[in-house]
Amino acid sequence: MKDINEKLALQKLRIGDEEVYEKLYYCYHKRLYSFAFKYLKSKELAEDAVQDTFIKLWEQRRTITTSVKGFLFTAARNHVLNMIRNKKRKVLKHIELERQKINTENKTEEIILYSEYQKILAKGVEKLTEGKKEIFNLKTVHGLSNSEVANHLDITINTVKSQYYQASKFIREYLNEHADIDSKKSDSG
Repeated sequence: MKDINEKLALQKLRIGDEEVYEKLYYCYHKRLYSFAFKYLKSKELAEDAVQDTFIKLWEQRRTITTSVKGFLFTAARNHVLNMIRNKKRKVLKHIELERQKINTENKTEEIILYSEYQKILAKGVEKLTEGKKEIFNLKTVHGLSNSEVANHLDITINTVKSQYYQASKFIREYLNEHADIDSKKSDSG
């Protein structure tokens, strides 16, 4: 049925001749399907493209100015390109959503870890003597210098340095033991 008279077929198609429409379908279906499959790599998508192309042929039959064959292959090409573009958008959107999900999961993990470390640190600080605890908190939490801590507590700077050193050493060891933090790794990293 490859010897369809294009001009006569187009004239009959314009007036709504369903028999000619069916003949055109059987004449071009396989070639359009092969064309669509070549790019879409999916039987279902290629079949959808062919069906949509023939629906477009029927809907626009009165306004076709080129040959039926030219119209069909142009419409199929445009439809396939639109399908590829839309598929690309979906893939890119999916990738972006996954990236956001991973970032959210990582931040949630970091917040949980930070919270756990804060709890462990607080327990370690509680184990310090009152004097060491006060010096440690004034320096680390309140950000006071050695001389400010000495003036505030009315003790010598050397006492502040010595007590802070001992408190820091204890806290590092406590964190190593209870929080799986190796201070040697973090010092060299």
